[in-house]
Amino acid sequence: MTKFSETQEAADFIATADSRDTSPEIMSAIAFFARDLAEANALWQGDGFGTVCTEVDIWERVTGNGACDPSEFYWGAAGSNWWDAIQG
Repeated sequence: MTKFSETQEAADFIATADSRDTSPEIMSAIAFFARDLAEANALWQGDGFGTVCTEVDIWERVTGNGACDPSEFYWGAAGSNWWDAIQG
């Protein structure tokens, strides 16, 4: 079975980063954990944490386990404060 992140549908999802005001790295991390486009969209909207993946999973993937500061990336309305926003 092909992972969602390896599909054209995932590539198309990641390509919407600019229109969503979201870093491609965050979009890629979401696609990595999502099983399909519906899950990817749900995660981008902030739903699915704890079911599909955790907030820390996204943080680890985006920042390389803290090698980069999360404020170097942005996620929609939360902007560069995305990490604080998704932690609730």
